[in-house]
Amino acid sequence: MFAAHLAPSNIAPRMARSRARTRAAVEPSPDSVNYFAFGSNVNPSTFRGRRNMNPTSSSPCVLSGYELVFSVPGLPYFEPAFAAVRPSRGDATKFANETHGVMYAIRREEWDYLLQTEGSYDVIDVTCTTYDGREVSGRTLTHVELANFGTQLPSKRYLELIREGAKHWDLDPSWRAHLDGLEAYEPVELDALGRAALALSIGPTLVASIAPAAVAAASKLSSGGAPRDAVIAAFLETQNVAWGIQNTFIAPFIGSGGKNDRRPK
Repeated sequence: MFAAHLAPSNIAPRMARSRARTRAAVEPSPDSVNYFAFGSNVNPSTFRGRRNMNPTSSSPCVLSGYELVFSVPGLPYFEPAFAAVRPSRGDATKFANETHGVMYAIRREEWDYLLQTEGSYDVIDVTCTTYDGREVSGRTLTHVELANFGTQLPSKRYLELIREGAKHWDLDPSWRAHLDGLEAYEPVELDALGRAALALSIGPTLVASIAPAAVAAASKLSSGGAPRDAVIAAFLETQNVAWGIQNTFIAPFIGSGGKNDRRPK
């Protein structure tokens, strides 16, 4: 588990404005969990709407020592990547070293449901600083970076959910400017041949992933992992193989499924 601490920085001018939207975030009771949201769950339409969560407190805050990245693999050409946080890697730029979001207090049953729906994320313990200067411990989600995926670009739809959530919670203007400056994936316009190539790649991809997925699942079980952990390990290995095939055999001909480069001239 990682722990992160933040000395409040550049948030004092925002305290008065943020208090209007901030309800006290307390240390979690035995039947609740403090969850730091940074991606689409910052947006109430996702968290309260689609996920049907009902937090008892919601506090804009900063997580120090972690960077917002798009390292969760999605569907190439449509929804390439989703958000995670990862430990800072020594980059001196501000937002390579801090992530802004919302600390929600939710019931333990809601937390368990959230983990089920979030699939392959890993849980880490963190300490955030609210915009009014309080340190609050909680949990958040990170994700292993796959060798053939690394980080890719989010879709415009997904990125807009994060931006709208940041606006709703009146997060720091510099953070919102950072989000506005992030690049979104521009879908490749596939002709009939390109669509056929994608469809025909599904079978070989599944066949190629059988052996590495089985090895990953067996390794997880042999190390004491639960059956669900083994399924996730197999899924991640399948994703890794799929993106490897996409990068090597498909992208050079019809364009990248997750970046706005390597496109045919």
